[in-house]
This record gives sequence, C-alpha cells and structure tokens, in this order.
Amino acid sequence: MTAELPAELTREVRRTLSDLRAVHLAATAWPAVAGDLGKLAAAVGRADAEVVRTTLNPVAQATFEGKVRGRLAAADKPAALVIATKPTSALPAVGAVSATLLIGIGYLLGGALVAALAGVFALFIFGVALAGTRTTKDRVDQRRRRGLAPTMEPTEPAPIVVADAISRIEALL
Repeated sequence: MTAELPAELTREVRRTLSDLRAVHLAATAWPAVAGDLGKLAAAVGRADAEVVRTTLNPVAQATFEGKVRGRLAAADKPAALVIATKPTSALPAVGAVSATLLIGIGYLLGGALVAALAGVFALFIFGVALAGTRTTKDRVDQRRRRGLAPTMEPTEPAPIVVADAISRIEALL
C-alpha cells in the first residue's frame, strides 16, 4: 500500500506517530486522538493521500501541543533547558536593606509623600528578592512531582488503545 502514498507523506506520518508515542497529553485529549487515529488508519488502508493529509493534521497538532507542554513542564527531562539559579537565603535581607535605603532617600529628597511612593516600590523590590529564594530547579521539581503541564492539567502517556492504533497504522505503512 505504501507505493500509492507519496514517500514524503509516509515519512511525515511515521514521524508524527513516533512523536505521538513519546508525548504526554491531558487525559481528556486522548479519546479525541484515538478517534483521529482510527480515521487515519482507514485512510492509510485505502492509500488515500488527500484524506491522510486531512486526518493527519489534528494528530500532528495534538502531538505538537504535547511536545510543547512537555518542554514547558520539563516532563521526564532534567532542567537542561532552564538555567538553574543558585539558592541564596540572603536575598530577602538584601532586599529589605535596599528597600529601607530607598525609603530613607525618598524621605530625604521629598518628605513623607515621596517616602510613601518609594515604600511601594521598595515592597516590590523586597517581593522580587523573596521570590528569588526559590530556585528554578525547585519550581521544575514541584511541577514534575505534581505531573502538571503549564495549564495545571495533569498529563499522562499514551493509553494502550492509542499505542495499538499507532502500531496498526505503522504496519499499514
């Protein structure tokens, strides 16, 4: 049957199916993907190139979204794509000292009103310093432990039904 499908289309289908095996999608997305794979299998079985292209689009889109979610959530990978920060417990102290100096300088320059405005900005500086005590690695580890994608929806690997459908399509190619 592959003689009737263009070689480039066959490669694209194989690549998409290979990527689909590796991605983690939301549990609610897998039934739709399974339905699309059923349509794709029928089109590949008939060697209908136009229908294969049409039915491959939603599968490729779901695969792409799964790959992006996996990268953003650092799923099953070390945080190599994210630059780790060094944990520093001194950041809040440095932020507090900076905030105090900013308020003091604001008071000396313009009185209580300028000091109040500087105080609001100083609170922001302190908040940023406090947030900096939690490292990037800590954030990535927390996401991984909870198995969450950026949308905070739990993801899972392909169910057996989808893996079987992928194997059937690959056998037809």
